[in-house]
Formats: sequence, C-alpha cells, structure tokens
Amino acid sequence: MFKFLELRNLDTVYFNNVIKYCQEVFHYSIRETSALVGKLQLRDNEQVKAHVLYADCLGELVGFVIFYYLPKNKVGFVETLYILEHYQDQEIGRQLYWRMMDFLKERYPQCEGHVLEICQDKENYSRRKNFFLKQGCIPLALDFFSLDPAVSKSGIRILYQPYRLNQVFSLKTMQGIFREMAINLVHTISVPVHFWDRARKRSG
Repeated sequence: MFKFLELRNLDTVYFNNVIKYCQEVFHYSIRETSALVGKLQLRDNEQVKAHVLYADCLGELVGFVIFYYLPKNKVGFVETLYILEHYQDQEIGRQLYWRMMDFLKERYPQCEGHVLEICQDKENYSRRKNFFLKQGCIPLALDFFSLDPAVSKSGIRILYQPYRLNQVFSLKTMQGIFREMAINLVHTISVPVHFWDRARKRSG
C-alpha cells in the first residue's frame, strides 16, 4: 500500500508538494528553499548534500524526511520529518525514519550516526520526543558542558542516533558537527556557530 522512495527528480508534483509543506508547516523562506534545492542537486560527495525520502500511497504524497550528510564529521543531520495529518498514527513515520537510516548507512558507509533537533513548539512536543526516543535516539544534555549561557539556557533539544556501539562523544566532536551544520545549512539549528566556538575555548 505504501511505497518509500528517494526523491531524485525535482521537476515533479511530489517535489512541489514537499516544498509547499516546507513553506507552510516549517516556514521555509525563499532563501532556505533555494538552499535546499542547491544541496539536492549537488553531485560532489565531499560537500554537504541533501536527500529527500518520501512515502507514497496510490500516487499521493503521504510524508517525507529531509536529511543531510556532513562529510567532515561523518554524520547525518535530520532537518524535517513530516507525515500528513490524515496519515499519522499508521507507523509511516517510523518506517520512513528507519529507511532514512538505512539510506545513510548504504550511501555513506563511513557515517557514524545522525543528529536532530526536536522542534520546541509546545504543541505535540511530548509526542515528538517520545517518538524519537523510541527509535533509539540519545538526548544530549547541553547543560552538562561548560557552554556559553546562550547555548546551555537556549532550551534547544538535541538528540543523537549512533550507528556504532563503540563511539566516543566529546564536546569537541559535537562542536565540530554543529560548526559544519552552521556553515553549510540554512534552515537548521537555532544556535549560532560562534557560541560553539566560545564553548570550545572555555572547555580548553
């Protein structure tokens, strides 16, 4: 009934609908939309590249996930996971999420995991949090580190999904990931990169 596919052709109704929902639900600006299109069209695996997987039901868009691969730090970043309202609570989001992980592992064998930020809007926050925790995501306690107060008190919720059991986490590792995100992505994490630079200097 449901098909899960990679969106490769940008000249389709599917892509137009993805962009429509990005603008209506996630408030993408024209600049952010253009940046996404540019990242989708990249051919160089040495650059931060965007991908879209979507769920289809009888020729109709059901949901989609937009994600990136960050080559310098060998991790993915999940920007948007969205299931249309009348298709929710049918396990489609979970299937799309796990297919995205399989995609990252197959396309980028060196990928060590992926990062995501939970939307801070109060509406359905607990539902979103529980969903990602059930998938195996690990919350990162930013206030554990000696960070700039603008970061530690920002209220952002960062989760990490590791792909290997023997991974080692450090402030330096996370600083590198967020720096690559801040430099290369437009519609992404709300904390400016200079806060992470200051955090690294504080921690030595």
